[in-house]
Amino acid sequence: MKKLILSIVLTLFVGVVSMNAKELKPKKSYTSANQEISNLLTPSYAMGELESQTTIRVRIRVNANNEIVVLETTAPDTELNEYIIDNLNYKKLISSELVKGNEYVFNVNFKS
Repeated sequence: MKKLILSIVLTLFVGVVSMNAKELKPKKSYTSANQEISNLLTPSYAMGELESQTTIRVRIRVNANNEIVVLETTAPDTELNEYIIDNLNYKKLISSELVKGNEYVFNVNFKS
């Protein structure tokens, strides 16, 4: 009985420690790349108004030439989706924060 209780306590302890270790690992912010993407998505001319503030997840990959390849967006309409793809796809990144060949997800806020 003591061995059973001891093994349960040990299992719970290991589970809690491993869960806390995952929570403490900070996510990289990729500040330079995030700023570059933000600059690329800033409109240079007047565009249609959004009804409300929208946050869109953009999944990208960086190719061998350090260019952005848009893989997916969560844009609610095709016009905004096309705007994101047109302004990001195959644009060269200056920063070298992002590893070539890896996929990244950025949240992009569009304000009305």
